[in-house]
Amino acid sequence: MLFSVVGIALVTTCICVLLKQWNPEISMMAALLCGILIFGIILVNLTPVLDTIGKLVAGVEFDSGYLSVVLKSLGICYVTQLAADTCRDSGYSSIASKVELAGKVSVIVIAMPLFTNLVQLSVGLIQLGS
Repeated sequence: MLFSVVGIALVTTCICVLLKQWNPEISMMAALLCGILIFGIILVNLTPVLDTIGKLVAGVEFDSGYLSVVLKSLGICYVTQLAADTCRDSGYSSIASKVELAGKVSVIVIAMPLFTNLVQLSVGLIQLGS
């Protein structure tokens, strides 16, 4: 997988450098398509790992909601980074910053039930100790 990704990235980079001289818009689209292709390759290769983690967690007495939050947050981080890097590469760093902010807020929203449980647990322990 790694050699495929590196090969695709290097070939696309060379193509983008050549295209940027004559048609910067097509160069940007080629870079975006390369990023999407690489992201897809990574997701396909990550699926067995996620299946294995799911099987391991299924056999253990564990609240799967926590794992779900962690995996969703990880996915949000990767998608956000891909989008922000693409915006930044295109010269729109202000848009990239907004995409990153949206990603951070999304992670907070997804993790809010965990924060709520943690606060309730802390309050319960404090009241128990008093």
